[in-house]
Amino acid sequence: MPDQKYTKVLNRFIQILTKLSNDERPTTKDFAQEFNVTVRTVQMDLRRLIGLYPITKDSEGRFMFEPGYSLKKTSLSSDEMIFLSLALNQFDDVDDIDKIKDKIYKKILNHSLYNPYFIKYEHLENIDVDSPLITLLERYIQSKEIVEVVFTDKTLDLELYKIAAFDGFWYLFAKDLSDGKTKTFKLSKIKNILPLDKYHRTSTQAIEETLKKAHSAFFEDGTSFQVLVKVDKEVADFFKAKEFIDTQKIQKEFEDGSLHVSFEVSHDEDVDNIIKAWLPHVEILEPKRFRDKLTNELETYLQKIKTK
Repeated sequence: MPDQKYTKVLNRFIQILTKLSNDERPTTKDFAQEFNVTVRTVQMDLRRLIGLYPITKDSEGRFMFEPGYSLKKTSLSSDEMIFLSLALNQFDDVDDIDKIKDKIYKKILNHSLYNPYFIKYEHLENIDVDSPLITLLERYIQSKEIVEVVFTDKTLDLELYKIAAFDGFWYLFAKDLSDGKTKTFKLSKIKNILPLDKYHRTSTQAIEETLKKAHSAFFEDGTSFQVLVKVDKEVADFFKAKEFIDTQKIQKEFEDGSLHVSFEVSHDEDVDNIIKAWLPHVEILEPKRFRDKLTNELETYLQKIKTK
Protein backbone atom coordinates (compact mmCIF):
# COMPACT_ATOMS: atom_id res chain seq x y z
CA MET A 1 0.00 0.00 0.00
CA PRO A 2 1.22 3.56 -0.65
CA ASP A 3 2.62 5.42 2.34
CA GLN A 4 0.75 8.30 3.99
CA LYS A 5 3.10 10.96 2.66
CA TYR A 6 2.57 9.87 -0.93
CA THR A 7 -1.21 9.77 -0.44
CA LYS A 8 -1.18 13.38 0.82
CA VAL A 9 0.88 14.51 -2.15
CA LEU A 10 -1.40 12.66 -4.57
CA ASN A 11 -4.48 14.19 -2.96
CA ARG A 12 -2.96 17.66 -3.37
CA PHE A 13 -2.23 16.94 -7.02
CA ILE A 14 -5.81 15.83 -7.62
CA GLN A 15 -7.29 18.87 -5.88
CA ILE A 16 -4.95 21.25 -7.74
CA LEU A 17 -5.84 19.73 -11.11
CA THR A 18 -9.55 19.71 -10.27
CA LYS A 19 -9.52 23.41 -9.42
CA LEU A 20 -7.63 24.22 -12.60
CA SER A 21 -10.04 22.10 -14.66
CA ASN A 22 -12.96 23.99 -13.05
CA ASP A 23 -11.21 27.29 -13.95
CA GLU A 24 -11.21 28.48 -10.31
CA ARG A 25 -7.95 30.41 -10.90
CA PRO A 26 -6.25 29.88 -7.50
CA THR A 27 -2.90 31.31 -6.36
CA THR A 28 -0.08 29.58 -4.50
CA LYS A 29 -1.34 31.22 -1.31
CA ASP A 30 -4.85 29.83 -1.88
CA PHE A 31 -3.44 26.32 -2.26
CA ALA A 32 -1.16 26.66 0.77
CA GLN A 33 -4.03 27.76 3.01
CA GLU A 34 -6.36 25.01 1.80
CA PHE A 35 -3.79 22.20 2.12
CA ASN A 36 -2.23 23.61 5.32
CA VAL A 37 1.26 23.48 3.82
CA THR A 38 3.89 26.09 3.00
CA VAL A 39 3.89 28.12 -0.20
CA ARG A 40 7.21 26.47 -1.06
CA THR A 41 5.54 23.03 -0.91
CA VAL A 42 2.82 24.21 -3.28
CA GLN A 43 5.42 25.64 -5.66
CA MET A 44 7.17 22.24 -5.72
CA ASP A 45 3.84 20.51 -6.47
CA LEU A 46 3.13 22.91 -9.29
CA ARG A 47 6.59 22.48 -10.82
CA ARG A 48 5.97 18.72 -10.95
CA LEU A 49 2.51 19.15 -12.51
CA ILE A 50 3.63 21.77 -15.04
CA GLY A 51 5.84 19.09 -16.58
CA LEU A 52 2.74 16.98 -17.27
CA TYR A 53 -0.08 19.44 -17.87
CA PRO A 54 -0.45 22.70 -19.85
CA ILE A 55 -0.56 24.95 -16.78
CA THR A 56 -0.03 28.70 -17.15
CA LYS A 57 -0.98 31.95 -15.37
CA ASP A 58 -3.55 34.60 -16.20
CA SER A 59 -2.97 38.38 -16.22
CA GLU A 60 -3.35 38.52 -12.41
CA GLY A 61 -0.81 35.78 -11.73
CA ARG A 62 -3.43 33.11 -10.93
CA PHE A 63 -2.94 29.54 -12.13
CA MET A 64 -5.07 28.12 -14.94
CA PHE A 65 -5.00 25.55 -17.74
CA GLU A 66 -4.15 26.89 -21.18
CA PRO A 67 -7.32 27.96 -23.06
CA GLY A 68 -9.28 25.01 -24.43
CA TYR A 69 -7.72 22.35 -22.16
CA SER A 70 -9.69 20.38 -19.55
CA LEU A 71 -9.16 17.19 -17.55
CA LYS A 72 -12.45 16.03 -19.00
CA LYS A 73 -10.62 15.65 -22.32
CA THR A 74 -8.10 13.06 -21.08
CA SER A 75 -8.45 9.44 -22.13
CA LEU A 76 -8.83 8.27 -18.50
CA SER A 77 -11.32 9.33 -15.85
CA SER A 78 -10.16 10.94 -12.60
CA ASP A 79 -10.66 7.64 -10.72
CA GLU A 80 -8.63 5.78 -13.31
CA MET A 81 -5.84 8.35 -13.11
CA ILE A 82 -5.80 7.96 -9.30
CA PHE A 83 -5.65 4.18 -9.58
CA LEU A 84 -2.82 4.36 -12.09
CA SER A 85 -0.85 6.72 -9.84
CA LEU A 86 -1.30 4.43 -6.84
CA ALA A 87 -0.29 1.38 -8.88
CA LEU A 88 2.85 3.05 -10.23
CA ASN A 89 3.82 3.99 -6.70
CA GLN A 90 4.38 0.30 -5.91
CA PHE A 91 7.48 0.38 -8.13
CA ASP A 92 9.36 3.21 -6.42
CA ASP A 93 12.39 0.98 -5.98
CA VAL A 94 12.74 0.58 -9.75
CA ASP A 95 15.54 2.63 -11.33
CA ASP A 96 14.35 5.76 -13.15
CA ILE A 97 10.74 5.15 -12.05
CA ASP A 98 10.01 8.88 -12.10
CA LYS A 99 11.03 9.12 -15.75
CA ILE A 100 8.88 6.09 -16.57
CA LYS A 101 5.88 7.62 -14.76
CA ASP A 102 6.27 10.88 -16.65
CA LYS A 103 6.43 9.06 -19.99
CA ILE A 104 3.27 7.10 -19.19
CA TYR A 105 1.35 10.22 -18.16
CA LYS A 106 2.47 12.11 -21.23
CA LYS A 107 1.37 9.28 -23.53
CA ILE A 108 -2.04 9.13 -21.82
CA LEU A 109 -2.51 12.87 -22.19
CA ASN A 110 -0.81 13.24 -25.56
CA HIS A 111 -3.96 13.18 -27.71
CA SER A 112 -5.67 15.82 -25.60
CA LEU A 113 -2.73 18.21 -25.58
CA TYR A 114 -3.51 19.10 -29.19
CA ASN A 115 -5.87 22.01 -28.75
CA PRO A 116 -8.35 22.48 -31.63
CA TYR A 117 -8.53 26.18 -30.71
CA PHE A 118 -5.83 28.75 -31.38
CA ILE A 119 -6.03 31.62 -28.92
CA LYS A 120 -3.19 34.10 -29.00
CA TYR A 121 -2.87 35.80 -25.66
CA GLU A 122 -0.50 38.50 -24.55
CA HIS A 123 2.81 37.51 -23.01
CA LEU A 124 3.10 39.24 -19.65
CA GLU A 125 6.16 40.64 -17.97
CA ASN A 126 7.36 38.22 -15.30
CA ILE A 127 6.12 39.02 -11.81
CA ASP A 128 6.95 37.21 -8.56
CA VAL A 129 3.54 37.14 -6.85
CA ASP A 130 5.17 35.85 -3.66
CA SER A 131 7.86 38.56 -3.43
CA PRO A 132 7.92 40.85 -0.35
CA LEU A 133 7.07 43.87 -2.54
CA ILE A 134 3.96 42.29 -4.09
CA THR A 135 2.92 40.89 -0.70
CA LEU A 136 3.12 44.40 0.80
CA LEU A 137 1.17 45.93 -2.08
CA GLU A 138 -1.56 43.31 -1.79
CA ARG A 139 -1.84 43.90 1.95
CA TYR A 140 -1.95 47.69 1.67
CA ILE A 141 -4.50 47.54 -1.17
CA GLN A 142 -6.75 45.28 0.90
CA SER A 143 -6.47 47.53 4.00
CA LYS A 144 -6.95 50.74 1.92
CA GLU A 145 -3.76 52.28 3.26
CA ILE A 146 -2.16 55.48 2.04
CA VAL A 147 1.56 54.88 1.57
CA GLU A 148 4.76 56.57 0.48
CA VAL A 149 6.11 54.85 -2.62
CA VAL A 150 9.75 55.30 -3.56
CA PHE A 151 10.33 54.95 -7.32
CA THR A 152 13.63 55.01 -9.19
CA ASP A 153 13.07 58.68 -10.12
CA LYS A 154 10.59 60.09 -7.59
CA THR A 155 8.75 59.60 -4.29
CA LEU A 156 4.97 59.95 -4.03
CA ASP A 157 2.18 59.56 -1.49
CA LEU A 158 -0.42 57.26 -3.05
CA GLU A 159 -3.81 55.73 -2.41
CA LEU A 160 -3.32 52.16 -3.62
CA TYR A 161 -6.18 50.67 -5.67
CA LYS A 162 -5.10 47.77 -7.90
CA ILE A 163 -2.21 45.91 -9.52
CA ALA A 164 -3.02 45.94 -13.24
CA ALA A 165 -1.52 44.73 -16.51
CA PHE A 166 -1.41 46.83 -19.69
CA ASP A 167 0.28 45.87 -22.97
CA GLY A 168 2.20 43.03 -21.32
CA PHE A 169 3.60 45.07 -18.40
CA TRP A 170 2.57 45.34 -14.75
CA TYR A 171 1.48 48.63 -13.20
CA LEU A 172 0.24 50.00 -9.91
CA PHE A 173 -3.15 51.68 -10.29
CA ALA A 174 -3.30 54.43 -7.64
CA LYS A 175 -4.26 58.01 -6.83
CA ASP A 176 -1.38 60.50 -6.74
CA LEU A 177 -2.14 62.72 -3.71
CA SER A 178 0.08 65.51 -5.05
CA ASP A 179 -2.51 66.35 -7.73
CA GLY A 180 -5.48 64.15 -6.78
CA LYS A 181 -5.41 62.19 -10.07
CA THR A 182 -5.65 58.42 -10.46
CA LYS A 183 -2.83 57.11 -12.68
CA THR A 184 -0.71 54.07 -13.51
CA PHE A 185 2.81 53.58 -12.18
CA LYS A 186 5.24 50.96 -13.52
CA LEU A 187 5.66 48.20 -10.95
CA SER A 188 9.28 47.49 -11.88
CA LYS A 189 10.27 51.06 -10.92
CA ILE A 190 9.10 50.70 -7.30
CA LYS A 191 12.02 50.49 -4.87
CA ASN A 192 10.32 50.77 -1.49
CA ILE A 193 6.93 51.23 0.17
CA LEU A 194 6.47 52.99 3.50
CA PRO A 195 3.15 53.05 5.43
CA LEU A 196 1.92 56.44 6.63
CA ASP A 197 -0.69 55.17 9.11
CA LYS A 198 -3.38 56.81 7.00
CA TYR A 199 -6.33 55.23 5.20
CA HIS A 200 -8.62 56.22 2.33
CA ARG A 201 -12.37 55.70 1.98
CA THR A 202 -12.63 55.31 -1.80
CA SER A 203 -15.24 52.63 -2.38
CA THR A 204 -14.53 49.45 -4.31
CA GLN A 205 -17.29 50.39 -6.75
CA ALA A 206 -15.70 53.78 -7.44
CA ILE A 207 -12.31 52.13 -8.04
CA GLU A 208 -13.84 49.60 -10.44
CA GLU A 209 -15.68 52.33 -12.34
CA THR A 210 -12.48 54.34 -12.73
CA LEU A 211 -10.53 51.27 -13.79
CA LYS A 212 -13.05 50.59 -16.56
CA LYS A 213 -11.97 53.89 -18.13
CA ALA A 214 -8.31 52.83 -18.18
CA HIS A 215 -7.51 51.41 -21.61
CA SER A 216 -3.74 51.81 -21.54
CA ALA A 217 -0.84 52.47 -19.21
CA PHE A 218 -1.13 56.18 -20.08
CA PHE A 219 -4.41 56.53 -18.17
CA GLU A 220 -4.92 59.67 -16.09
CA ASP A 221 -8.25 60.30 -14.42
CA GLY A 222 -10.16 63.48 -15.26
CA THR A 223 -8.77 63.93 -18.78
CA SER A 224 -11.33 62.05 -20.87
CA PHE A 225 -12.25 63.13 -24.41
CA GLN A 226 -13.98 61.60 -27.44
CA VAL A 227 -12.27 60.24 -30.54
CA LEU A 228 -14.51 59.88 -33.61
CA VAL A 229 -13.36 57.75 -36.54
CA LYS A 230 -14.74 56.67 -39.90
CA VAL A 231 -14.47 52.94 -40.52
CA ASP A 232 -14.56 51.75 -44.15
CA LYS A 233 -16.99 49.00 -45.15
CA GLU A 234 -14.09 46.57 -45.73
CA VAL A 235 -13.48 46.27 -41.96
CA ALA A 236 -16.83 47.47 -40.56
CA ASP A 237 -17.91 43.95 -39.57
CA PHE A 238 -14.97 43.68 -37.16
CA PHE A 239 -16.01 46.84 -35.31
CA LYS A 240 -19.64 45.73 -35.21
CA ALA A 241 -18.68 42.32 -33.84
CA LYS A 242 -16.19 43.47 -31.21
CA GLU A 243 -15.74 46.37 -28.81
CA PHE A 244 -12.01 47.03 -28.91
CA ILE A 245 -12.34 49.07 -25.71
CA ASP A 246 -15.28 49.37 -23.29
CA THR A 247 -16.27 52.88 -24.40
CA GLN A 248 -16.53 52.04 -28.11
CA LYS A 249 -19.87 53.06 -29.65
CA ILE A 250 -21.19 52.87 -33.21
CA GLN A 251 -22.58 56.37 -33.80
CA LYS A 252 -23.86 55.88 -37.33
CA GLU A 253 -24.04 53.18 -40.01
CA PHE A 254 -24.10 54.40 -43.62
CA GLU A 255 -25.74 52.86 -46.69
CA ASP A 256 -22.36 52.07 -48.25
CA GLY A 257 -21.51 49.91 -45.21
CA SER A 258 -19.09 52.32 -43.55
CA LEU A 259 -19.40 53.42 -39.92
CA HIS A 260 -18.79 56.32 -37.60
CA VAL A 261 -17.37 54.90 -34.37
CA SER A 262 -16.52 56.83 -31.21
CA PHE A 263 -14.25 56.05 -28.25
CA GLU A 264 -14.18 57.78 -24.86
CA VAL A 265 -10.50 57.84 -23.82
CA SER A 266 -8.16 59.61 -21.43
CA HIS A 267 -5.07 59.56 -23.67
CA ASP A 268 -4.29 59.28 -27.39
CA GLU A 269 -2.46 56.03 -26.71
CA ASP A 270 -5.72 54.37 -25.61
CA VAL A 271 -6.77 54.05 -29.26
CA ASP A 272 -3.59 54.89 -31.15
CA ASN A 273 -2.60 51.26 -31.77
CA ILE A 274 -6.17 50.26 -32.64
CA ILE A 275 -6.40 52.95 -35.32
CA LYS A 276 -2.95 52.20 -36.74
CA ALA A 277 -3.75 48.48 -36.88
CA TRP A 278 -6.68 49.14 -39.24
CA LEU A 279 -5.04 51.66 -41.58
CA PRO A 280 -5.81 52.57 -44.33
CA HIS A 281 -9.43 51.63 -43.58
CA VAL A 282 -9.84 53.92 -40.54
CA GLU A 283 -9.83 57.72 -40.64
CA ILE A 284 -9.72 60.00 -37.58
CA LEU A 285 -12.44 62.66 -37.79
CA GLU A 286 -12.14 64.21 -34.32
CA PRO A 287 -10.28 65.65 -32.53
CA LYS A 288 -8.33 67.51 -35.20
CA ARG A 289 -5.27 67.59 -32.93
CA PHE A 290 -5.16 63.78 -32.87
CA ARG A 291 -5.80 63.58 -36.63
CA ASP A 292 -2.89 65.98 -37.32
CA LYS A 293 -0.62 64.08 -34.95
CA LEU A 294 -1.18 60.78 -36.73
CA THR A 295 -0.81 62.42 -40.15
CA ASN A 296 2.55 63.91 -39.12
CA GLU A 297 3.74 60.56 -37.80
CA LEU A 298 2.86 58.82 -41.07
CA GLU A 299 4.48 61.55 -43.17
CA THR A 300 7.65 61.36 -41.07
CA TYR A 301 7.72 57.59 -41.44
CA LEU A 302 7.29 57.76 -45.22
CA GLN A 303 9.97 60.40 -45.53
CA LYS A 304 12.33 58.25 -43.48
CA ILE A 305 11.72 55.23 -45.72
CA LYS A 306 12.23 57.28 -48.91
CA THR A 307 15.62 58.60 -47.79
CA LYS A 308 17.04 55.10 -47.29
